[in-house]
Formats: sequence, structure tokens, C-alpha cells
Amino acid sequence: MEKQMDFKPEQAGRILAEIEGLTLLYDAPMSQRTQFRAGGPADLLVMPRTLESLYSVKERCLEEGWPLTVLGRASNVLVSDRGIRGITLLLSPSLSFLERKGETLIAGAGVPLYRIAALAARHSLTGFEFASGIPGSAGGAVFMNAGAFDGNMAGVVTRTLYIGEDGRRGELLGDAHDFGYRHSYYSDHPGALIAQVDIRLQEDDPLAIYDRMADVARRRYLSQPLASHSAGSAFRRPPGYFAGKLISDAGMKGYRRGQAGVSAKHAGFIVNHGGASASDILQIFLDVRQAVFDRDQVSLHPEVRLVGDWDVRPFDPED
Repeated sequence: MEKQMDFKPEQAGRILAEIEGLTLLYDAPMSQRTQFRAGGPADLLVMPRTLESLYSVKERCLEEGWPLTVLGRASNVLVSDRGIRGITLLLSPSLSFLERKGETLIAGAGVPLYRIAALAARHSLTGFEFASGIPGSAGGAVFMNAGAFDGNMAGVVTRTLYIGEDGRRGELLGDAHDFGYRHSYYSDHPGALIAQVDIRLQEDDPLAIYDRMADVARRRYLSQPLASHSAGSAFRRPPGYFAGKLISDAGMKGYRRGQAGVSAKHAGFIVNHGGASASDILQIFLDVRQAVFDRDQVSLHPEVRLVGDWDVRPFDPED
């Protein structure tokens, strides 16, 4: 996002304060709110607690021409050290309504995936065990069709509510989501803001469900650097390859520059060992991509999005 000098956070805050159901924070440190634990402050952080307040913020941003950045749990982003200009709309944990209607769970876009998995298990509903350890929110998971252990959002999402780039409210049903590998309708239309996600599951024996969730937790514990600050898998899987193996073969597993590096436990994860800047972490991404390309002539594409006030965006436009 380019810096817009005419944006005045205090003036915007006074206007947004008229909307019920909002929490506003000025100059809010994003390093406390991202999974990477890095990044500078957001000019104005806005957290909606209702669908109506969410819609009102989007509509007001369109009316005023304010720059708007939307984040869920900030689990798949790298925020610039200079922070985020304009309005930053943070959906998690504020927009976190969650209810069951038969075999369907209705979730606000900010609901953490582990909460959805836990509610499903309590009601003997299967199909969401795969997401119990993914550190994202419902909206963000739909955006990128998040998945793990042979499951993904494409297999369970039946409907989403959104507000479009033009401010109109709409819904998508079934195949209209255009799900693919780390892809959805929303990744092609990033100006659309996901508000609600409907998830259809099936009844099953609760003990079997909890057993599968325990197996997912065990496999994650054994294979992933859960104790480190990371954004999950750093790179998409290249066709015909596994990113982690390519990175290991290039000699980058355990690679480190200062306090940022590649996990020694799983080469597919880039981690902040403590105190690394966003620029430090970005450099690891670039070093890994170059090493893999030099060895195998394979271009790795990051799963992580660069957010905020960056001088250069090396992941754009192809990523």
C-alpha cells in the first residue's frame, strides 16, 4: 500500500467513532498482533464486533477514499517495519460469532479455526479436524483455501457473505467460490471483504473425531516448529515438488541470518527466533528463493502476503 499523506488518523477516528460496535486504536503496534511477531504500527486499527459495524467501516472507507487493509488473525502476513498506513481492519478476535444450525456451523470471518474445530467436535460433527491446528481465521482460510492433512476449506464451505469492492453486499454459494490450490474467488477479488462463513459437516462418533484431532496435533508437534514465531508454511507447493524438500536440498534447512531463519525442524517454515525485524524475515524469503532457483531452477512462490508500507514488493506481481 502506498503512503497517502492526506490521511489523518485522528480525523478518521472521529468519524468512525460514530459507528456502534467498534474498537479503535491509534498507532497500534502490529508486532504484538502478527504470528511473525514483527512489523511496525498501524495508523488506525479498527476492530468490528458486529456484521453491521464491519459493513459500515467498509462503506465509510469507500465514501472517504481512505486506504483500507483487512486482516484476520494476521497469521499469513508480513507487516512492514514502517507499519500500515490508513485504516487497518482486524477481524480477529473481535468478529467472532459462532453458532450451530444442524450440521452447519456459521462463523464470523474473525473466528479462529481451532474454535470452529472444537465446536464441531463437541457436537459430534466431522470434517473440520484438519483445521484444528491451523493458526488462521475463517475468513483468511477461505481467502486462500487453507488446508492440511488431506483436508481444505473447499471441502466444507457452502456459503460466504461478503461486501464487495464497490460496497455492495453479496453472497457466494458452492462452486461460485472457485476453490483451487491456495486459491478462491476472493484471492482473485482482494477488494471483497469476507464477513461470514457457513461450514457444512457430517455427524460422526465423537470419540473418532477427537482421535483424529489428537492425531493432527501429534503430527504437527512432531514435524513443525510450533514453539517458534512463524506464519506457517512459507511457500506454496510447486507443481511436481515439495517446497520443504527443495529448500533442504538447497542446503537452507536451519539457515539463519541474525534472529531470522529457516526452521531446523521443518525447512518449509521461516521463523523469527526473537527480535527479528520484518526486513530481516523478508531477506530470508529472498535468500531461500534464490538458493532453490540456483540449484533446481524452480521458482518458489510465497504463501505469505506483504502488508503495509514497503519500499519494494519482491513478491509482486506474480505472487
